[in-house]
Amino acid sequence: MAHNYRQLDLQTLIDLLAEETEKYTKAFVNGSLKESDQHGANINALVEEINIRKRGNIVSNAE
Repeated sequence: MAHNYRQLDLQTLIDLLAEETEKYTKAFVNGSLKESDQHGANINALVEEINIRKRGNIVSNAE
């Protein structure tokens, strides 16, 4: 599932990451491989967007 995380602020991204991590953990514990894979992909996308924001702040602060 493709998400457009660029329109969300950083705190919302962090909150979504926490929610997805909780869902991933529950799916993993329950042995639902497909569901845990989906949540894992969402986690990776959120982490990527958060890292993009962090790199952007580092560049902005350096200027």
